[in-house]
Amino acid sequence: MSYKEWEAVVNIIAALVIGAWVLFEALTNPPVTVEAAAGRLLWAILFGVLFTIAAMITMSILVSIARRAEFRDEKADERDKLVGLRAMRNGYVVASIAGIGCLLTLAFSANPAEAAYILFFGLMLAGVVDAASRLVYYRIG
Repeated sequence: MSYKEWEAVVNIIAALVIGAWVLFEALTNPPVTVEAAAGRLLWAILFGVLFTIAAMITMSILVSIARRAEFRDEKADERDKLVGLRAMRNGYVVASIAGIGCLLTLAFSANPAEAAYILFFGLMLAGVVDAASRLVYYRIG
């Protein structure tokens, strides 16, 4: 697998781990206010970024050891740009649907904290769709 494919795998794992953690916290200790929900989601985003950085470093080290050569990203070519654009389009569709779901939740007078969670999980799903699309497009293209 190439560096870009490993990066997509790490992004999927990070989104699933952070998403599962947020879902567990939301179900076991539901936030009382919108501020509490937003604060929890901001911390989740920070932990997601830190988890992804640590996982990318660990993955690079392990793959370098396994290959007995430095594992680094290749220069992007036209194929990489095309794969990135197609994957981003797929993620954008999911993010747009999440935005609509968030607005519908707010329009029908639901709890605004629930709308924040819908937006968060929709954006996490958009990231997973983008990364999974990259994997698929690199494999078939």
